[in-house]
Amino acid sequence: METKVSDELLKHLEGLAKLELLEDERIELKKDIEEILQYMTLLDGVDPDAEEMVTPVEKSLEPREDELVEFKESRLIRDLFPETEGSYLKVPRIYKEEK
Repeated sequence: METKVSDELLKHLEGLAKLELLEDERIELKKDIEEILQYMTLLDGVDPDAEEMVTPVEKSLEPREDELVEFKESRLIRDLFPETEGSYLKVPRIYKEEK
């Protein structure tokens, strides 16, 4: 289905948007609007009574069991951190006590 945007409609839209377009901008905008409207006609073929799809994932979304995984790079991270205290990483305080 071919959708045509008239020059009158385009001028009306320009006025509503308070725009003054150059002729080449007007041609480009007209082409873009026609492409959008043509794409929107695809929705005419959509069956609104189709079965509702909650998620495209078909497998069960049951939570998995927690597993303990040993992290072997903690020493490397600690060595690269700017400030440490023993085996702890020292970070700036974010809570200030009220006096």
